[in-house]
Parts: sequence; structure tokens; C-alpha cells
Amino acid sequence: MMGYAITSIVDDHINIKHDYRDELDGFIMLLKSIEGEVNGRIIQMDGDDVRYMIQNDPYDLIFRWDGDRKTSVIVPDPSNIDAVARMLERHFERLNN
Repeated sequence: MMGYAITSIVDDHINIKHDYRDELDGFIMLLKSIEGEVNGRIIQMDGDDVRYMIQNDPYDLIFRWDGDRKTSVIVPDPSNIDAVARMLERHFERLNN
């Protein structure tokens, strides 16, 4: 069974780990789960980093993946950190089963 977990929350970043063998696959699975819930569309952002947003996301989150920091979710409005963490935990429960 694969598992996701929040490893830390630092400022506006929620850092996530999972035990998928391929780190990028786990990142994509999480994006697709959230995309389906908000009936949105995954949009790649310009730049050197692997960063995405999801259309219709009520929090305007930025999902970032890199080889060093792995997966992180950037929360533009820090007052939403707790709500976003709860939303992520809900997706983790779904994906972990």
C-alpha cells in the first residue's frame, strides 16, 4: 500500500512525502485526485521548476515538484494553511486506500 503524509509546514509551503517508487508519479496522482474533486484542469506554469496549478481550485494552490525538495504545495493565502492541510489529508486517505 502506498502512503502520503505531510512532513512539514514552513511559511506558505506544505511539504509532502509518499512512498511511491517514482516520486514524480506520486506527485501526478495527487494532482489528478485534486483536479477531479474541483472539476478543474491541470495547468503547467512557465519556468524552470515543475509547477502546476489546477483550474477551479478555490485556494489557487501551486503544486511544485523537484528532485531535492520532492513535493510541496504553495498556499498563496497563509490564512488557508489549515484548510488546505485538511483537504490534502482527505486526498491522502483516498489515495492511501
